[in-house]
Amino acid sequence: MELRMQLPLIESLMRVFASGLARLAARRRARRQALQLAAMSEHELLDLGIGRSEVPALLRAATQAGTDHSTRG
Repeated sequence: MELRMQLPLIESLMRVFASGLARLAARRRARRQALQLAAMSEHELLDLGIGRSEVPALLRAATQAGTDHSTRG
């Protein structure tokens, strides 16, 4: 097979690989943020203007925003 015929396949594989890496990075970032927020005291969270009960929703929103951003092409 000629190289010209293989280029579209290689490009599409690279895009799939890059999007997979972006999703992995977003998950790792969300996990790191969750661990940081979980380690904070109630007082520290209130200083940020959030309560402990709001943390899961904030993390979900951040994860969805990261996922939506990484899938735009």
